Amino acid sequence: MNFIKWSLTIALCLTIFGGLAVYKVAEIRRGIADAEAYPEQSEVVEQALVTTGEYIPAITVMAEVIAPKRLDIRNELAGEITAVNFQSGEFVQQGQLLLQMDIATEQANLEAARARAELTRLVLNRSRELYNSNLASEEELDTAVSQLTSAQAEIAVLERTIEKKTLRAPFSGRVGIHSFEAGQYLSANTLITSLVGSTGEIWVDFQIPQFYPQLPIGSAVTIKTINNRSNENGLQAIILAENTIINAGNRSRGYRASLNSDLQTYPPQTIVNISAPVAPAESVLQVPSVSVQYDPLGSYVFLLREDPGVNSYRAARQQVKIKQVGSEFTLLEAGTGLKAGDIIASAGAFKLYEGIKVFTSERPNRSTTSKSAGSDMSADTVSAREVP
Repeated sequence: MNFIKWSLTIALCLTIFGGLAVYKVAEIRRGIADAEAYPEQSEVVEQALVTTGEYIPAITVMAEVIAPKRLDIRNELAGEITAVNFQSGEFVQQGQLLLQMDIATEQANLEAARARAELTRLVLNRSRELYNSNLASEEELDTAVSQLTSAQAEIAVLERTIEKKTLRAPFSGRVGIHSFEAGQYLSANTLITSLVGSTGEIWVDFQIPQFYPQLPIGSAVTIKTINNRSNENGLQAIILAENTIINAGNRSRGYRASLNSDLQTYPPQTIVNISAPVAPAESVLQVPSVSVQYDPLGSYVFLLREDPGVNSYRAARQQVKIKQVGSEFTLLEAGTGLKAGDIIASAGAFKLYEGIKVFTSERPNRSTTSKSAGSDMSADTVSAREVP
């Protein structure tokens, strides 16, 4: 009796388990069929080509802006101010009166000296007539000549003194800030103002350590402001001259570059960065910076390989070594496994993984010039541009 009960129980359990197994297998098959009915996962990205660029090793150093025409105007003689004829920050013309000091005493003495000179001239003329008539000695004639010469010298001294107390602009330009007023007493050698001439160019003085190659006259350097991001464009300046000796203090050679710009862009004594080439250019591969991805294993890009039979690609991860990162393009070290003309993922590459199906759109036209990165004097940097 017990045997029959146990047999029925076991048969019932087997029937239930078998039914559940059949149901589960059918459910799994339906799930597989449903999954196969959906299209394969894919992503849409922009595509770009691996191109060839030019890599120029460069050093970035600090430099100082110099005005080609700049003068600190000072008074040579002490005295009282009688007139101030310029405003702070005003543009003045060459020869314009800037500051007049008291010259009343000098003018009075000058009139007296001119009167004495005229008298001595008359005396000299009479002495010559008497000498020619043998009525005066040669000594008397020499005395009259000497007196006239002395009177003329006194006039020249007074005229020069008046000139020194009358300060005029030696060239056209913009004056600095001042706080002088009429009636104010000035000691000798007081700084009146700084005059900066407008020439359409500025000079930039900088130094390069002596262990770098000598920069040729006429070569170009790139100027950027101190607060400028390293991947932004700079201004091109041309080297005008180099110092004939090495600075013994820091073992550097001095250079001066010229930049076609006004002084509003870089006021005199502004500190800027200069990027100067220090080695010959070399050809390297470059890719859009947005194409490069990063993870704990390093940097990489996604190669896009054609998917046979369909109008799409398959993503393949490719490790790369970076030589320089710019705002638009990134330069790669040699031996990365890429070659010019390879198709890679650009914008949207962060969505990809190995083997995923990829559809692409054309990458919009962008600048093909890699931006150079800046650094301080202790680090070398590079600048790059596309090779046609």
